[in-house]
Amino acid sequence: MMKTRTTLAEMSKALDLSISTVSKSLSGSSEISLSTQTRVRNFAKLCNYIPNNFASSLRKGYTNTIGLVVPNILNPFYAKVFAGIENYLDQHNYKLIISISNETIEKESKSLRKMAGGYVDGIIICVSKETELTNTYDHINALTSRGTPLVLFDRICDGIDCDKVIIDDYKAVYDTTDHLIKNKGLKNIIMTSLIDNFHHGKLRAEGFKAAMRTNNLPIENKIIVADTVEALNSKLISTLENDSTIDGIFGLNEQAVLQTLQVTNQLKSNPQDHDITIAGFCNQCQANQHPSLIIVEQNAEAIGAEAAKLILRRIKNTQMQPFQTKMIATELV
Repeated sequence: MMKTRTTLAEMSKALDLSISTVSKSLSGSSEISLSTQTRVRNFAKLCNYIPNNFASSLRKGYTNTIGLVVPNILNPFYAKVFAGIENYLDQHNYKLIISISNETIEKESKSLRKMAGGYVDGIIICVSKETELTNTYDHINALTSRGTPLVLFDRICDGIDCDKVIIDDYKAVYDTTDHLIKNKGLKNIIMTSLIDNFHHGKLRAEGFKAAMRTNNLPIENKIIVADTVEALNSKLISTLENDSTIDGIFGLNEQAVLQTLQVTNQLKSNPQDHDITIAGFCNQCQANQHPSLIIVEQNAEAIGAEAAKLILRRIKNTQMQPFQTKMIATELV
């Protein structure tokens, strides 16, 4: 049988004090003498009393809790965003609850409904793959229409009125490609991507193409996009086997970089094979395993911290303010 938690009413009866006096003693109210506060707290400790924060939140009208919904937690990018959000909220005495959409609208909608049902004061979300690809945002617009504070990050939609945190995907790829050409001396770079259907994936691809054109390099047959890892591998192997002059590969997302590393290692049959410079959006763990890898660092923890800052500002500001889109700077590592 589950043991029931000690209640304020039970402590009130045992100590022969009013419920109000017990509650105020636990919260350190100046209305209650120090001796009474000490007596109540010692008794609460003896009983292993744990405050019912949810009940307290209902009375106060706020929870001091923020909800976070992400597509998955296995991607190191989302894990770092989560860390940035939690660290900032912890500094401001807010708690965080997290839900994983598994890239589906159904799970995402269910999580948002639960969180918005009085459990959180605001929500931070990176929308699921299904939400973006089907352009289905009714479940998110329902939140904003009822006044729920909302912050989008990474995958965003211009049609949703809320605060947003992004990076300049176009500029990040343009600058990196330009760096590979001018500073690394590369002349035959190809691009790989598994996110061509996403808005930020398209921006990154345009940045690559623009940098190639700026440096008078051809882009024909230099763009490899696919919907699956298997298709990407097949296209990349074929391209590398048919063109031995390729000296650089730019992966537009982490999985594309990982597959590029695997394919190039498989095709390197002898020490005389020329090295191919690999760059892209990936995590520090991959960089540690491949020291020559050039990383586009998205500063995910900074993205998380800024998202947390925006959501708290929106919650605490009672007057309507224009929505903001904050852009976090990237850097090459």
